Amino acid sequence: MVIMWFYFYTLFILHINVKYVNTNENEFHLFMDNQTLCNHGIINLKNISTWKIYSHIYYHERYMYFSDSHCSLTIQTNKRIWMSIEYFQSNSSSSFPRCTEAKYAGNDDRLQIIDGYKNGSILRIICGKDTDKRFDRTPLILKSSIFTLDWQTKSQSYGFKLKFVTYDLSIDGKCLNSSQFHCNNRRCIDRSLICLHEDYCGDNSQKSSLEAINQCPSIASKQKIFNWPFMIIPIIICCFLFVFIFICLLKVYRKQKKNKQFHTGL
Repeated sequence: MVIMWFYFYTLFILHINVKYVNTNENEFHLFMDNQTLCNHGIINLKNISTWKIYSHIYYHERYMYFSDSHCSLTIQTNKRIWMSIEYFQSNSSSSFPRCTEAKYAGNDDRLQIIDGYKNGSILRIICGKDTDKRFDRTPLILKSSIFTLDWQTKSQSYGFKLKFVTYDLSIDGKCLNSSQFHCNNRRCIDRSLICLHEDYCGDNSQKSSLEAINQCPSIASKQKIFNWPFMIIPIIICCFLFVFIFICLLKVYRKQKKNKQFHTGL
């Protein structure tokens, strides 16, 4: 009975660990193979604090995107935006340094991030077969509240995932809005993001802040429950109890076998 209670305790700890891997269920997702969105005016995301854009709707199933497709999304917000490239893999013929040149524009799968509308200045080009190894992964600070993503494919591969977060800059170390969380890098993000497992500040300060630890069940639980002693001690005890019970059962078995042999000899 004792060992069963310890096994149940261990399973309970693991259950909480899985339960508090928190995700943002309200996060907005856009897919660049959705032709109802592509090339049709401006997408207004003024009231959304974070969203993700994927190359195609089957990105999570690890299906390849289609060749010879083209999509432009123009997005408008009411705040500053920072963007991170979570993943990018194309299967174009040329290498990364060459594919940024205009004369190779028709040969490669390429994602262009443009300031303003489609005819604006290009902030970054991501393309080429070596892109996943060599492209610039540093977060991109978008210059205006309107930007365009232009995605053009010539081949097939696994595509990309982009994360966008809106923010304001603090003044004298304080956010102007009480509904915002102050990051160490002076960014003020929506307070609803601090209990989520991803880095929405851009410097990981959200995860280690005292405010997040005090207010977020997921972070507090990981801080208080999932340190090494709480995880290792029940496992070690269970192992010792298992060995102890195994030895006891082995002794009983040997004793019964010896008694059987003794009675057989009589």
